[in-house]
Amino acid sequence: MLALLVGLLISPLFARLLPFGLDGWVAAFILHTDRWNAGAALMQAQNPEAWRVLMGTGKLSTNNSEALGACRDAAAKTKKEQPCTIVVPAP
Repeated sequence: MLALLVGLLISPLFARLLPFGLDGWVAAFILHTDRWNAGAALMQAQNPEAWRVLMGTGKLSTNNSEALGACRDAAAKTKKEQPCTIVVPAP
């Protein structure tokens, strides 16, 4: 019984030391999901406010992808910063 308890306590430490990103696979296995969703769950649990901001920024970027793409192309062509007009929905 003691060996099981010690094993459970030190296993996260060993998982952190695994090479080649295997620690991500361990997290995904424990959370019963893929690595992408395991990472998202960990980020959300660690800092819910930052996660909310990140999701809002991602949605804003997705909803304005054409305008941002045109702006990015203009900046690449002129080699200068470009002002962009995007649509921000009301809360």
